Amino acid sequence: MILWLFQIVFLDEFYRMQKRDMLRSSSESIVHNIDNQNLQALAYRISERNNVCILIADENMRPLVEAEAWNGCIIHHLGPRTLSQIVKKTLAEEKKTGFVDFPLGGFRNHNYDARQFRGPVPPGDEGNASSVVSVSIAQKANGKNVYVFLNCLVTPVGSTVDTIRNQLYFISVLLVLISFLLSIVLSRHITRPLEVMTAAASALSRGEYEPVANASYLEIEQLNRQLSQAAKDLHRVEEMQQELIANISHDLRTPLTLIEGYAEVVRDLPDEGTPENMQVIIDETKRLSTLVNAILELNTARNGMNELECRHFDLTACVDEILKRYQKLTEQEGYKIFFEPDQHVNVFADEMKVQQVVYNLINNAITYTGVDKTVMIRQLIQGNIIRIEVADSGEGIAPEELEHIWDRYYRGKKPHKRAAVGSGLGLSIVKGILDRHGLAYGVESKEGEGSTFWFEIAKVE
Repeated sequence: MILWLFQIVFLDEFYRMQKRDMLRSSSESIVHNIDNQNLQALAYRISERNNVCILIADENMRPLVEAEAWNGCIIHHLGPRTLSQIVKKTLAEEKKTGFVDFPLGGFRNHNYDARQFRGPVPPGDEGNASSVVSVSIAQKANGKNVYVFLNCLVTPVGSTVDTIRNQLYFISVLLVLISFLLSIVLSRHITRPLEVMTAAASALSRGEYEPVANASYLEIEQLNRQLSQAAKDLHRVEEMQQELIANISHDLRTPLTLIEGYAEVVRDLPDEGTPENMQVIIDETKRLSTLVNAILELNTARNGMNELECRHFDLTACVDEILKRYQKLTEQEGYKIFFEPDQHVNVFADEMKVQQVVYNLINNAITYTGVDKTVMIRQLIQGNIIRIEVADSGEGIAPEELEHIWDRYYRGKKPHKRAAVGSGLGLSIVKGILDRHGLAYGVESKEGEGSTFWFEIAKVE
């Protein structure tokens, strides 16, 4: 479309514009050298190079310099009076350069009419054939004005347009075919990865979590990476859900089996209804309640169902109070829990939630500590930041598992170990509570050297 517009429709306008620009440039060259003694040579050179007729006349329109490029030049056939009228017409309102168009017929040495002949003969001068005259005024060194007339032919471009049109027919058909072929190739190249990703997205609904093949375009590649990551996450979530079901089933089955066994003994053997047997049933029932409550707490912490009730409290005293709950455990099971703070510090947070965080971190450390059954709790103060660390002496966590241990449903790859205290869902609860408080937390661990879980909270006076 652009080629047709510029090469066919607007070609004549561009051609006339170019001719006028050429006349203006040539006229300026002559005006700037009007006092040069070799002005005649310059006029001849411009006339030959640009195929223009040149006439430089004085105030009385007497020729001073002439250069005729072809017979029938308009400015060489006009009288002084007509030239003066052209000057007044074109240089009105103090214009430095003016243009005027003349028809060609009256200035030719022959009268040619294409209609008098038969066959493919040249067209006549009617139509858009014309001659353009430019007029400029120049002032010589002696103060007198001279007038610079330039004349060029503006021939019809019909034959040129016909040639270009015939070329454009071929070019247009060729471009349409090339565009069609390119559109087919590019569309297939672009849509192929989209089809693959569409199939992969459909497979996700069927539980197939295969990674998607790489794509070649940036936007498609980004979408491809997101879809692949979604497939990996869904696959991991499904695995963790299955593992959680297996772990909870294990934790539920053991106390239920004990409760059932001791209840049958009491039913069948009345003499066995001793306080010790009944205490086993009570302890296992409490363990079941603890597990169910932990699952509910996990859901509450994740969904933010309970509003935080923040207030000022003594964090050091809070940790000391929690450690008193483990006194029986340390006496009977031989666990050693150390906490020796340098000073008491106050914080602003939900005391019950923070107690739950510390409690679950200690439970986790007791569950996975080493054979020495040692757990270290440290309170570190750095400026206005208090850092609570809970360290165990266990086997540590593999590097590839560190980023997943806070995830919902996630359990380590080591064989499941039933906790001495708690439910085994503590870290997920810890993450939910600390996220709601907006506190920093993390874990540092090396295999064979134990793990250290920590969180940081601002100190207040």
